[in-house]
Amino acid sequence: MKHIRNIRRIDDDSRSTYAWLVQVQRKNNIIIKMFSDSIFGGKKKALSAALEFRNALTAVPSPAERNLWHRTIVRRNNTSGIPGVGLVRRPNGTERWIAYWIDENGNNKSRSFSVTIHGYSRAKQLAITERQRQLKRIFIIKSSEGR
Repeated sequence: MKHIRNIRRIDDDSRSTYAWLVQVQRKNNIIIKMFSDSIFGGKKKALSAALEFRNALTAVPSPAERNLWHRTIVRRNNTSGIPGVGLVRRPNGTERWIAYWIDENGNNKSRSFSVTIHGYSRAKQLAITERQRQLKRIFIIKSSEGR
């Protein structure tokens, strides 16, 4: 039998398990569901139900929705805990919280907030607010363009 994406066959005689297993990862969640031959009335009907379930899960989200989700993932190397916001320490000792984003044209943008002027907590909050404001603005533009 040829390979079917995200679906595999389980035939375990020792446990009397005969089923199709659907396993799909979406937005860092793994979704697993088993389609038993006995419940669905045979191997072909169970496969048909598994395919229908898989297709519903893998339906393509709008590009703007995917884009926004992708931009808000907290990466392993993130030290601030907020995606697109970081603290930069200059050699002269000054510190700045910086909000980073990619604009609607694909250009890297940033805005910084001085710890000296605003204080540590306020500068961080201003950077977080700026990042959220820019993402919201870009998301509205992309949604209206249908990208």
